[in-house]
Amino acid sequence: TRFKTPNAYQSFYAREALGVKTWDIFDDVMGAYSGSIDQVFAIGGDGSAEKGKNKKANRFKPVVRFLGPFQLDKGSTKEHKITLPNYIGAVRTMVVAGDVKKEAFGSADKSVPVKKPLMVLATLPRKLSPTEKVTLPVSVFAMDKKVTDVAVVVKTSNGLKVDGVAVQNVSFDKPDEKMVYFDLSVLDAKGIHKVEVSAIGNGEKSTYEVELDVINPNSVSSKVMTSEIGQNGSQSMTFETFGVDGTNKATIEFSTIPSINFSERLQYLIQYPHGCVEQTTSSVFPQLYMSDIFDLSTSKKSEIQKNIEKGIARLGNFQLTNGGLSYWMGEDYASDWGTSYAGHFMLEAEKKGFVLPITFKTNFVRYQKDKARNWRQNYGGYTSDLEQAYRLYTLALASSPDLSSMNRLREYKNLSNSAKWRLAAAYALVGQKEVSEELLASASLNFSNTNWRYSYGSETRNKAMALETMLLTDFDGVRSISEDIAKALYSKRWMSTQTTAYALLSIGKMVQKKGGKAMDITYSINGKKESIKTESSLVQREIDILRASNAITVSNNAGNVVYARIVNSGKLPVGKEITEQRGLSVQVSFKDLKGKPINVSRLKQGDDFMAEIRVSNPKNSRLNDIALTQIFPSGWEIVNTRFTDYGSTVESNSRYTDIKDDRVNFYFDLYRSSKPKTKVFKVMLNAAYLGKYYLPGVQAEAMYDNDYFVRTKGKWVEVVR
Repeated sequence: TRFKTPNAYQSFYAREALGVKTWDIFDDVMGAYSGSIDQVFAIGGDGSAEKGKNKKANRFKPVVRFLGPFQLDKGSTKEHKITLPNYIGAVRTMVVAGDVKKEAFGSADKSVPVKKPLMVLATLPRKLSPTEKVTLPVSVFAMDKKVTDVAVVVKTSNGLKVDGVAVQNVSFDKPDEKMVYFDLSVLDAKGIHKVEVSAIGNGEKSTYEVELDVINPNSVSSKVMTSEIGQNGSQSMTFETFGVDGTNKATIEFSTIPSINFSERLQYLIQYPHGCVEQTTSSVFPQLYMSDIFDLSTSKKSEIQKNIEKGIARLGNFQLTNGGLSYWMGEDYASDWGTSYAGHFMLEAEKKGFVLPITFKTNFVRYQKDKARNWRQNYGGYTSDLEQAYRLYTLALASSPDLSSMNRLREYKNLSNSAKWRLAAAYALVGQKEVSEELLASASLNFSNTNWRYSYGSETRNKAMALETMLLTDFDGVRSISEDIAKALYSKRWMSTQTTAYALLSIGKMVQKKGGKAMDITYSINGKKESIKTESSLVQREIDILRASNAITVSNNAGNVVYARIVNSGKLPVGKEITEQRGLSVQVSFKDLKGKPINVSRLKQGDDFMAEIRVSNPKNSRLNDIALTQIFPSGWEIVNTRFTDYGSTVESNSRYTDIKDDRVNFYFDLYRSSKPKTKVFKVMLNAAYLGKYYLPGVQAEAMYDNDYFVRTKGKWVEVVR
């Protein structure tokens, strides 16, 4: 057996050398194979990927199961029992036997029908959204003439309800298949829900369960309350939950330093929906230091541990054969800044006891050394000295410094201010304190007018990198620059993932090194009391909240000032999203397969059609790293023909395309041209499931420039017979 990993899918090949057929099983939805080696998943319970006919509830039922090998002694007999899932069709059993020494081989196979006198099968979309309505089709199979009168019963979990009757009767005068339909409504709930369908008649019973996920497509919104509690003082605060019931969450944060909005900023990084190498790194890098600087609950520490381990595993998949890391998974060229940034995180994670993927560090160091030795400042184009300084810093951090390249960069006459700070850190790591101090003596605290485009940075990000150097070299000035960064974090000002992560990271390192005053706090929320006595200067706790109004009282039992901050989050109801537009323009239209415009407010079940999304930049400025997200209604399916002669149903000239069950993400650049640049993206869709669904608006954003953002309003659509 072997694994093969092309860009668009994971493929598992199982081979037997004795003339047994090769199975090629593709999984384009799950993204990666998971599970035991004897459990292989394919598209369609019957191996079929035919659109419309494919029962999504069966989608990943096991279709091939391997047993053995086993030793069978001469004259002996052995038996194996296999439990089948709820399945209708046929099972083919194959046995291959061989005696290698005698070169004797043989095989046998048998196909056995799997059926009962009465069977039932139901199908639903993989996910639904709150307040949507869906029609549940149920197929009833009477396979024996004794089955004449059948009652079909539908039961749902609390998040769903049956509209109208939950029991329907169907009669058979001969063995046959008949359909019955039930109307379901989705309540304001989230998570995995179940629909159980039972068919009962003439002493026979068959049951079928369908699982689906109820997801609110809106992003999480947050509201923040702050309070200052004097020595031996007390404060009371009240707040109201908002949004859909079940999406509400609240975290309280205490600190002896002025609030830096750590919880809300970190939540933004963790929930950011896109996953390039920079954003993956940014989501986990600050978490490396949370256990060092925060007094955390055991469950929170465990959650952080898992987040970091997942981040390390994912970043390993970005590494190319040359040791560099691509910006998007599957690209064949490395992102130099992304490589240094992700490698920086991996090296610090290793120092904290996390295990890196095999050969990651060796290949990373090899790539960094090769790029460092071949680096030249390009006066006619872009080659950043900060990028080179960061590369040399990571080599020093990996205990494999390139001193000749460091000295060559130091001699560069026009060395930028930010590069001086980073190169000084590299010299400090290798123990050359005098050279480090010489560089810092010529550096300033002015971080404006820097070319940030290729390092995803900002003035605040560069200040954070300088603070990291100050802590490493014991440079005088930590307080001033850390206060600037803290103010930026505390403000409502937008920050990119890179700026947010590095700001949190540098403050975390400062708190870890400088420490802070201990805390002795008692707080009660809705009558539930908890005490915290810690030497940490930061405390974070998730709090149990009630729907609607909540009251919390905090008592400071020590002689210092404590800053309290409540982050109250929730998701707005479906259809209540806020529209915005600045810098970018987006238009969405729908057409039939002949290119004729259609109205999708009311579609017929089974119709194929195309979504066409146009994104343009009226300002006609160069824009990098734009993310376009279009979420489709639960009752529509993205038609998957990527493994057929038809080719991909998604048409784009994006750098990276991420296709999921209910949405498509396109990532691309818009360059300056003689007229405003426009890019067009097309997705083929199918109106698969009867019901009433919500079509969310489209969102496009320049991920590192908040001046370019657009989000449109969604609308309700129907799929009818």
